[in-house]
Amino acid sequence: MRPPTSLPLLSACRANLLRRTAAAHTAPAIARSIPVRLQSGSSSSSSRIPLINSHIDWSPSVVLPRRIPLKVAVPTLAFATGAFLYNISDSFRHSTLALHRMMVAGEAVVVVGVDYKYTLDFGNRDLKEGDPEDEQERTRRMSALHKRSAERLREMLRKNGGIYIKLGQHLASLKYLLPDEWTTAMEPLQDRCAPSSIESIQALFLSDIGKPISDFFSSFDLEPIGVASLAQVHRARLLDGQEVAVKIQHPALEEFSSIDIKTVAVLTSFVAYVFPEFEFTWLSDEMQTSLPRELNFNVEAANAARVAANFDKTRAKGSKSTIKIPDVVWSQKRVLVMEFMVGSRIDDLSYLKDNNIKVSDVSNEMARTFSQMIYKDGFVHCDPHPGNVMIRPTPPGSPSPRNFEIILLDHGLYRELSPEFRLDYAHLWTAIIASDEEEIKYRALKLGGTDAYQLFSSILTGRDWSVVQDAQLTKKARGKDEMIMLSDGDTGAKIADIADILAKVPRDLLLLFKTNDLLRALDEDLGANDGSQMRTFAVMGQYCAHAIYEADKSVIRSSLDNAFKDLTVSLLTRTLHSWLKSYCGYLYTTLSLDLFVWWIDFAQSSSTLYRVLSFFGNVIY
Repeated sequence: MRPPTSLPLLSACRANLLRRTAAAHTAPAIARSIPVRLQSGSSSSSSRIPLINSHIDWSPSVVLPRRIPLKVAVPTLAFATGAFLYNISDSFRHSTLALHRMMVAGEAVVVVGVDYKYTLDFGNRDLKEGDPEDEQERTRRMSALHKRSAERLREMLRKNGGIYIKLGQHLASLKYLLPDEWTTAMEPLQDRCAPSSIESIQALFLSDIGKPISDFFSSFDLEPIGVASLAQVHRARLLDGQEVAVKIQHPALEEFSSIDIKTVAVLTSFVAYVFPEFEFTWLSDEMQTSLPRELNFNVEAANAARVAANFDKTRAKGSKSTIKIPDVVWSQKRVLVMEFMVGSRIDDLSYLKDNNIKVSDVSNEMARTFSQMIYKDGFVHCDPHPGNVMIRPTPPGSPSPRNFEIILLDHGLYRELSPEFRLDYAHLWTAIIASDEEEIKYRALKLGGTDAYQLFSSILTGRDWSVVQDAQLTKKARGKDEMIMLSDGDTGAKIADIADILAKVPRDLLLLFKTNDLLRALDEDLGANDGSQMRTFAVMGQYCAHAIYEADKSVIRSSLDNAFKDLTVSLLTRTLHSWLKSYCGYLYTTLSLDLFVWWIDFAQSSSTLYRVLSFFGNVIY
């Protein structure tokens, strides 16, 4: 029998339960009165008192969700936080985009590297060395490897844009180094660049100069007349009515240029690590040196003024030139305003024909222009691709000796050459033209730091060593089927050898390699005939001879000045002998090359006399 329950005890229990319920902030207890039999001895009584029903649902009226797993919650929270910061924080957005660009570039380079590593190490194991069919299959596979790798890298360069486009353009110019599949794949990057919006251009003016475009120009064409990898050009008119060309840097470049340059450096180091035989760190080294200067248009304005002054001095001394440098009106770091000129690209053959401009004359003047820069002035434009060179008929009052003017644009990439470098370079070219193998070997080691003088000469001239060795450089034009270095033998080994040379040569010489190759490509784009190709080397030989003669005169003059007080007949005789030897050598070289150029012009006239002389020459030899 249960013990009797007293009313005070039940009341206390109920009060305690109610306090707990209120303290826990739960829903009010659902209570109801139930009959309870109270026993006291033999008597009993009934009363209804409220008790908590143990079967009542005590859950809150709002249903709580189940706990989200950490593997879902953490990424969701991170994404939401990142999206929030991306939209409110410029620094976070910059870091995110920079990381994305690095990942895109890194992925492409790693995939290309793995593809090459696998194909070279394992992909051709089923092919036998020396078997003609297997060797043909090996060539086909390597060509396919080059093509897909180049296209993959090109798409990465195009996707990232900016400096990466500039890198692709540089790769397209390395015809002396890269296989045809690579240079051909990169060629579309030369012209297909996306323009910046006019809104971003207006914002650039406000941020850099503090004034809107309308404060400087009475009219401003919204559509650019040219778009390159680093900038675009608009036609405009100043408030005083002068028509100008306005070169404006792509606004987005400045944000990522520094990190992009560093990324290229890291990726080239990765390639050098994976393929130790292929040394391409010189490419990133050159970018780190040149690109910051190219991105500063004040430097470009100074370069333009300096090269224009150099050619003015040349004209003042009696040497004529067809070159024209547009006048700079004013410049800021990312904006350059210059004289507007009407003309066409130098490789526009229909334009040349319509204006009665001879291709051979254009080729000749380009050779003279750049020989003047290299051997006399020591200040060289290092990016003479067709997009940077225009041509127009000679306007009234022009000092040009021809019926055209060559307009040189984009003066961001120049290289200053020391007198010692110019003299060694002139001696090197003189030895190559004369096929003096011992002198070539000596100059290649002194100037280029390499004993691989044959390959070095081929890189420099764009000709096979057999042509240089047989002294045919000024006598035999390069045929379309003549491919330097990569035409036969182990392609991979030759690329490695070339890369090794490029890693050793001075940076100045590296840019001259590029300049020479661009000029040769320009000749080919112009469709210059065989005579024009040979004339280019003859013109260069004349400038080399003059540079060597001027250096000899300087040495003789210096020795006379130093020994003026102790001048003797013997010293005077030796000095006179040295001068006569130098002068006679100079005269012999220049006159023989003048005669050679005359013969080329005579040959191009297709006269009957030339055909007769050529016939007897062939019979004799």
